[in-house]
Amino acid sequence: MNSAAPLKERVGPAIGRLASGVYIITVQGEDGVKDGMMATWITQAGFEPPSLVVSVNKKRDILQALSVGSKFSVNVLSKRNMDIFKAFAKPHNAEKFDGLALKEVSSGPVFAEAVSYMSLVVKSQTEAGDHILVVGEITDGELLNGADEPMTHLRKDGFQY
Repeated sequence: MNSAAPLKERVGPAIGRLASGVYIITVQGEDGVKDGMMATWITQAGFEPPSLVVSVNKKRDILQALSVGSKFSVNVLSKRNMDIFKAFAKPHNAEKFDGLALKEVSSGPVFAEAVSYMSLVVKSQTEAGDHILVVGEITDGELLNGADEPMTHLRKDGFQY
């Protein structure tokens, strides 16, 4: 591509090659209702205290459950977790937890077959264009299936999922 092409056309394929993991964010509301979303934009943010940053589209309903002080979980998926992946690939799937082996922890439901999970408490939120960066402090977690290789994701275009 030449430098005369629009920025999106030049940069989109380059951004899309940023490899990311595939994760499921899970929460349990005060009413006991489970919710979750697939996420690929997560990174470790600190050692002391251990923390992560999760990028969430502003249009996602789950943001209401990710206010400062609330609890949530990050589940690391493997290539073996295609059942979980498929259940959460459609954002408005009301039955997404049905038939999946769950483990209840302090931060709500986690997937027993995931590579690992981390329980977090939301410490802050920061605007980042059309997304919100949620900073969470890790309070617990466990390696569940450590022999499994975490799933990775590449996009063709860095300007769309």
